[in-house]
Amino acid sequence: MGAELSRADLLIVGAGTAGLPAAIEAARHGLRVTVVEQADQIGGTLWRSWAQLSAGGTALQRSRGIHDSPDLHFDDVMRISKGSADPALVRLAVDHAPETVDWLVSAGFDMDPAAPAILYFHEPYALPRTYWGRRGGMSVLEVLIPRFERACADGTVTLLLNTTVTALRTDGANRVAGVTAFGRSGVRTDLDAAAVILTSGGYSGNAELFPRLTGGAPLVGPGAPTSTGTGLLAALELGARTRGGELFLPTYGGVLLPDSPSKTVPLDDYPQLTPQSRPPWEIHVNARGERFVAEDADSVDVRENALLDQPGLRFWVVYDETVRQKAPALFPTWAQEDLSEAFAGHPSFATAGTLEELAECAGVDPAGLRRSVDEYNAAVASGVDSLGRRHLPLPIEQAPFYAVRNHGSTLKSPAGLVVDRELRVLGADGPVENLYAAGEVLGGSTLSGKSFVSGMSVTPALSFGRLLGRRVAGSA
Repeated sequence: MGAELSRADLLIVGAGTAGLPAAIEAARHGLRVTVVEQADQIGGTLWRSWAQLSAGGTALQRSRGIHDSPDLHFDDVMRISKGSADPALVRLAVDHAPETVDWLVSAGFDMDPAAPAILYFHEPYALPRTYWGRRGGMSVLEVLIPRFERACADGTVTLLLNTTVTALRTDGANRVAGVTAFGRSGVRTDLDAAAVILTSGGYSGNAELFPRLTGGAPLVGPGAPTSTGTGLLAALELGARTRGGELFLPTYGGVLLPDSPSKTVPLDDYPQLTPQSRPPWEIHVNARGERFVAEDADSVDVRENALLDQPGLRFWVVYDETVRQKAPALFPTWAQEDLSEAFAGHPSFATAGTLEELAECAGVDPAGLRRSVDEYNAAVASGVDSLGRRHLPLPIEQAPFYAVRNHGSTLKSPAGLVVDRELRVLGADGPVENLYAAGEVLGGSTLSGKSFVSGMSVTPALSFGRLLGRRVAGSA
């Protein structure tokens, strides 16, 4: 790992959405900071994230005549989460969110001109308070990386890449003394610090750990391979505990890679199943061949909770040749040759000349599928659907028939470390005085509950990182 490092004022585990702003703020306030990152680059999940932000009461909202506030934002988060989000940390997050968004804008953030808006991929807010950059997470990195690199260049921040923290070391007085880490060569190094912030992300890339922390739920999703939960596990070994695993809710849809039991295609390549963006022309059935929800239900929360009750959290999108030709693209980012190749050999894609053959190929009960299609076709003819679906464009009757297997997928890990209102990690004997946590290591359900609340992952990570950088420096 090179030359021996002196004791840092602050050691940050993870150089992502929370770790980078924490380091930037701490260095700006005069601390000597060491940042340990297990990947070979900084940025964490921002390289692949849409990085939706949310805040109530920003300068941009005021300029657009949108009357919003942290209080209204708080009420909306608790409404969407049905009271299952942590109110104290939600309060902390929404109070700091406007400052964070305003700071990004003042720093040259490439805000999409359509923002703020009400988006429908998640359960919608009552007001336009979701923001995003034109390049997704890359737009956030364009603000963070130059500032972080300047702090490294002037010597206030030391960055260790390809380095994995495996343990937190204590001094015997409910304080941490530093961490144990291993570099690419496998050599152990003990790094000392006056304070430690865990911003090591979640565990959505660890198929073995995921069910252990999430009530047995299977991991299916596009999680980063570095989202292994190492920082979280180190804190658990110290006596910390997790919460929120029982609040797992799957994202509605996602197609596996052809050679993986848990890894999906990237989020941008998911099928378009949001009815506000593309009303459904297909039906969705479970392994019994049964429809289980109105495919055009306005509430994504309704569709996600319905999926939670289906065998294996799986469903199939079923349609026919006429729909294939006339409907807007189900996979808008896929080239036609890629789709043809998938139907020719991908295990999640099936096509056949009859519905019974399709069911056999797809792994769906044939009698159930036939019954569901007949009932749906009758609903198209009458205009009345038993599940309340309103968009009934065409019957499913023209061979060949198609089915695409989807899974309830995971975009962020629900369980996370328990912290107090100062963001200190709680151990067996209360808060560990100089150990803090921010970002996905807190768990997605902490700030969204059993739901997905727009912007309540990236914005709190940025806000809490900045807050902790100042707090450790004594300037909060």
